[in-house]
Amino acid sequence: MAELRNWQATSLLELRFISDAQISPNGEQIAFVETWIEETTNKSGTRKPDYRSAIMLIQADGGIPQRMTFSVSGRDSSPRWSPDGSKLAFISTRDAGVAQLFVLDLARGGEAQQLTSLGYGVAEINWRPDSQALAFISRGAKAKAQTHVESLRDEKIIERLPFKFDGVGYLQPEYAQIWLVELGQEPNQITDQAFDHADPAWSPDGSELAFITVSRAELEHTRQADMYLLNVAAGTSRCLTNALGPVYHPTWSPDGSQIAYIGHDQHTGNASNEALWCVSRAGGDARLLSVGFEYGLENSVISDARIGRFPYRPYWRDNGIYCLATRAARTRAYRYSDGAMHELTPEDNPSISGYSQSLNKRTAFTAGTATQLEALYMGDADGSIHLLYDPNAALLTSIQTIEPERFTYNSFDGLEIEGWVIKPVGFSQGQQYPSLLYIHGGPHSAYGHNFMHEFQVLAAAGYGVIYTNPRGGTGYGQRFRALVRQDFGGDDYRDLMAAADLAETWDWIDSKRMGVLGGSYGGYMTNWIISHTERFAAANTQRCISNLMSFFGTSDIGPYFGEDEFGGKPWADIDKFMERSPIRYVNSINTPLLILHSDEDHRCPVEQAEQLYTALKVLDKPVRFVRFPREGHELSRSGEPLHRIARIEYILDWFGHYLQGHELKPADHFRRSVAGEWQSRQ
Repeated sequence: MAELRNWQATSLLELRFISDAQISPNGEQIAFVETWIEETTNKSGTRKPDYRSAIMLIQADGGIPQRMTFSVSGRDSSPRWSPDGSKLAFISTRDAGVAQLFVLDLARGGEAQQLTSLGYGVAEINWRPDSQALAFISRGAKAKAQTHVESLRDEKIIERLPFKFDGVGYLQPEYAQIWLVELGQEPNQITDQAFDHADPAWSPDGSELAFITVSRAELEHTRQADMYLLNVAAGTSRCLTNALGPVYHPTWSPDGSQIAYIGHDQHTGNASNEALWCVSRAGGDARLLSVGFEYGLENSVISDARIGRFPYRPYWRDNGIYCLATRAARTRAYRYSDGAMHELTPEDNPSISGYSQSLNKRTAFTAGTATQLEALYMGDADGSIHLLYDPNAALLTSIQTIEPERFTYNSFDGLEIEGWVIKPVGFSQGQQYPSLLYIHGGPHSAYGHNFMHEFQVLAAAGYGVIYTNPRGGTGYGQRFRALVRQDFGGDDYRDLMAAADLAETWDWIDSKRMGVLGGSYGGYMTNWIISHTERFAAANTQRCISNLMSFFGTSDIGPYFGEDEFGGKPWADIDKFMERSPIRYVNSINTPLLILHSDEDHRCPVEQAEQLYTALKVLDKPVRFVRFPREGHELSRSGEPLHRIARIEYILDWFGHYLQGHELKPADHFRRSVAGEWQSRQ
């Protein structure tokens, strides 16, 4: 048997990612997206690795997937079956690089027909029930490129909140509207209100569209939204809800009399679990269906090995409403019926990332485990589940992947915390190893039974990787999720220190060679930890928060997140905001710190990293700051491939120096090593 090789940062280049599994209405075929990395040429003529994707088709009873789209550039995504099963609509960035709508006629075959050429592209496509038209979202036909005269004046006039969004950039003055395209005709805009429209869903008779919007100026900076009903023929709309909180994924009952949706009433603010609600088509108060259900209707288990969309819209069938929810570090399938939520997946089922359901209740879903990337599964109406397609199966047989070991511990107040540890590759009893405490973001998310490429790379480099779900995370009930609200750096800090205390009792952990790292909320906690203790020998903060005051006004979510999670408006209580800002305690930071941040991060703006770096540099503390151009908050999960690889190699270099005694490498070493690795694979 050939010797297994180790995971490397550059192993990312070998992975294939599947997403957006869409089962045909009759349950016989599944369309999905497969994404890979290949060398492409960008607009400036530079050739480098980038993501490509195609629409694939597989029989629901098994077989080899068939590639359905063959664009020479860009990415194909969002496959959607026509209700009669004869056509497949999808979105592609081929040619111009702007997402446009295409349709494949499966009966006739041949090339896909392009239905739109809109300057701002299209999103959120949805077939009309008669299979003869599609609704979609677009900001309009105007080309993004400005004329020469317009370019002489390039200032931005901002009169709304939010005015930017991570992964999007500064919002255009044009609002997102609902458009309609009849097959064989030109697309038409069918709404024209001065607010953003989202999530259009056709009524069963095709006469109305439910959609989501924030239509009141005073709610622009909050997550409170409403569901509206658009009469397509008349062009009029009416509000069905009363802005209780966020609203997602309207889903019609089979008879068209009710609309279910996912949302919450902000009973614990931003820390509220997403729940299942319902409102009558005729109007009236929305009703909470999932009364007493303690878990959020969302997929909140983290993975850095997913690319693409993973829909979790509910499906309303004659025997109930099907949906996903995250419980105990695993996302599972549920059915609401007879006034209760019923779990459908076995306890040890892979953690589901996204799904779709046919009319005969067959379900296609993507799911993964801690040692398996996302794969495609088929679930029959009788409850049986079988694996259809795993694009990384062969690769995983050649690489040594370490199974995480689960543990639990009681924090300072007796609260049980769940965690895992991945032992270093080549682990030998009687030896001691350096370790890394990795803190998840959110804070309302979770680690769990999903594959983490980076964790395997760290284990292959000789580290024990420890990761836990401290209070504030999802999957452990509403009370657990809300415990961190307005207490960042409080009891959550004590949960994490209790994990470190426990790890130090393991005989294979070298307590003098422990590191700490995390991103987003995990970056905030890393900053907080090293400003309040010197027990860690080195640290790495990623896409972090250092100053709650400036975060409020510079983050795309600052106003609603800051007011709710931090407890008010900063100008009303400056001391409160600064008391929980790590920058206030920068004098106490002596732990060597690597700061990684993206220039286009609008969630945790780069100024947060700049403040921290500048203060530490002025204080002559050991610090390195690495900035990634063209990247946003999602660098570690969907950034440019070479940036993702470089990011991990900077982390390995930093901890390799401070925990393993290696020499720090200059920046140009990483550029050469990544480029050389790519060339060697061609």
